[in-house]
Amino acid sequence: MILQEPDLTIENLCFSYPEYPGLPARRLFDGLDLELAEASIAVLLARPDQGKTTLCRTLVGLVPRFSGGSVEGRVRLGSVELLEHQPFDLLEQVGLVFQHPGEQLLLSRCDSEIAFALESLGISRPEIEARLEDALRAMSLERYRKESPKNLSGGEKKKLLVACLIAVNPQLWLLDETLEELDSDTKTALLRLLKERRRTTLILSAKWHELFRDYVDRVFLMEEGKIQKIHEPVGSSEFHDLLRRRGFILPIEELPCRGATPQPRSPQPPSDQAPGSKAVKADPGKGDTLLEAAELFFRYEPDSGREGSTFSLKIAKLTLQAGSTLALLGDNGSGKSTLGRILCGLLTPKMGAIKIRKNGRLQQATEDILNRFTGYLFQDPDLQIFLPTIFEELALGLEHLHIETEEIRRRVDQAISLFNLPVTDCPPSLMSYGARKRLQAAVYYLLDRPLMIIDEGDSGLGVNDFAEMVRVFQNPGRALLFITHDHRLAQGLADEVLELKNGRLR
Repeated sequence: MILQEPDLTIENLCFSYPEYPGLPARRLFDGLDLELAEASIAVLLARPDQGKTTLCRTLVGLVPRFSGGSVEGRVRLGSVELLEHQPFDLLEQVGLVFQHPGEQLLLSRCDSEIAFALESLGISRPEIEARLEDALRAMSLERYRKESPKNLSGGEKKKLLVACLIAVNPQLWLLDETLEELDSDTKTALLRLLKERRRTTLILSAKWHELFRDYVDRVFLMEEGKIQKIHEPVGSSEFHDLLRRRGFILPIEELPCRGATPQPRSPQPPSDQAPGSKAVKADPGKGDTLLEAAELFFRYEPDSGREGSTFSLKIAKLTLQAGSTLALLGDNGSGKSTLGRILCGLLTPKMGAIKIRKNGRLQQATEDILNRFTGYLFQDPDLQIFLPTIFEELALGLEHLHIETEEIRRRVDQAISLFNLPVTDCPPSLMSYGARKRLQAAVYYLLDRPLMIIDEGDSGLGVNDFAEMVRVFQNPGRALLFITHDHRLAQGLADEVLELKNGRLR
């Protein structure tokens, strides 16, 4: 076992991916340098697609070993040359929480997931049990011990991956956009744990969280393949001005959509209407009720493993109006995604009614009607992306609407430009996590649903990118509900902020 001090040094790191269809080879890192002192906590801020995930995977030996590409430079942890070791040789030296937890969780029970690496290291059974209990307790996951990770919420999956690192206790922690889907209490608990246990930590993020101010020792920026240290004191006005200019803090006072009437952005050309069909009634006006839910009650079946055995969602009343933008906050596991899936018809409430505006009046909505009325962007974009190329992914829904080929191409090109996507023949599987979220949003932009629900869409995106996504979906005849843990985003982008607490709206 390697016991050197966890002092990370990156010297002149250069990396280029190989050329893929629709993605020409480019130099991602160009002489990148970074130093971390023992037991320090550092934040590396970078916009999406600047290489945060690639840097993490290089440090744990996954890139270029399993991705291809060419790498130069040196990466040392103490005196250990990380680039010369296989990933399984570095388990006790470097631990990584992936940005996308679905790529990292493997087993059918949470306790097995935490114990897996410990068993691989040959640790004794009593020691495994002690570490397992400590990790579950640290992340408040005791009640999920025997449940399947696939049944956890997005934030709870990240808590489970953090618990895996707590159990192994590596010298260097890499947290790739880990805090984005965690509630405020969990963020604070994690940062406090890192400080108390003196873990050398590199947090990679596309946004600045105010919680960092009390726990972080150094802040770095990564742009155009290089890293620079910010020398202004953390929390100073100069520091915040710099982060605003670089797009890591949402400038609420400068938002063009704040307090303004949103303008129509959704594509609605007359060619949508089939020949001989009756005229479609005009969109509802701003302020008209689009959806009304009353006395909703939902509880997962005991054998489903979802949200814990005692969880229930109870919504006395929820009204969504045309032209409105609502933000939904709540702790991990409070029922935010469950409510979103009920409103789009993926889950059926055991009691209550949902009505939608149709033909000028509110009418009872079945699950099938809600499927066509509501667009729902999952937390995990890979649950909604299936096809080999960007063009096929964007064109599929339009083809089902029997739109002509040339019109489909025009709309696809428009969506690619609007959501900053690669060329049409690019495979989505080769895109970054944030780019896949933009593709997911582009699909529903083209489908043009009356109600849009974005579930933690700001995870993996910069604050300005997410603000622009919200602006694109705002429309006087439509309603938008976005789920987030970022209070600043909620206050800056929404007309109204709702909060779920233990399955109840507050």
